[in-house]
Amino acid sequence: MGTEELINQIGLLSYSGVWLLSFAANVIIPIPEEGILLILGYLAGGPHWNGFILFPVIFTGVIASDITIYLLARGGNKLITKAYNKIFASQVENKKAWIEKHIYKVIFFSRFLIQLRFLGPFLAGQMKVPFKKFILVDAFALIIYIPLYLSLGWYFRGRIEAILGGIGVVRNVIVTVVIIMIVLLLLRMLKKKFYKIKE
Repeated sequence: MGTEELINQIGLLSYSGVWLLSFAANVIIPIPEEGILLILGYLAGGPHWNGFILFPVIFTGVIASDITIYLLARGGNKLITKAYNKIFASQVENKKAWIEKHIYKVIFFSRFLIQLRFLGPFLAGQMKVPFKKFILVDAFALIIYIPLYLSLGWYFRGRIEAILGGIGVVRNVIVTVVIIMIVLLLLRMLKKKFYKIKE
């Protein structure tokens, strides 16, 4: 399926369909969740959906997905544990002491790692992080993460013709880099705050 066809198919979804897509994109759909959010932001800039309704729909879908992963890992689900052990256990095992010490940082910052975002909820569940603290940190990350990608999708919607025509590409790249730098600076500031959170 091409990008244009994918965008058209997503554009046909209702809000409940968007919720299911947001829930599934975290663990099932074989394209990065970030790509889905960019497409949703792109479509939100047109007549498809209201952006103010779209954010809570996506937020609840994504956080429900994270909660599901957390609960499955906490309960020792065999399927999810087997998949984790096969793919990531060897990489995480030698850093286990550091992860246990900084689990709240891992929950927060893993949300911004492409295709590794499920590690935060999974590790939080395995390490029996209190549910309320997990939700607080995860929700805080999502409040930054979701609007960031929706905004980028919306921004590029208004400039898609210029991008396709080769006009304004440099400007769009610069704006994207600036946005990423601002987010990184914000994350650096927040890092100090989360460092103080005690288990």
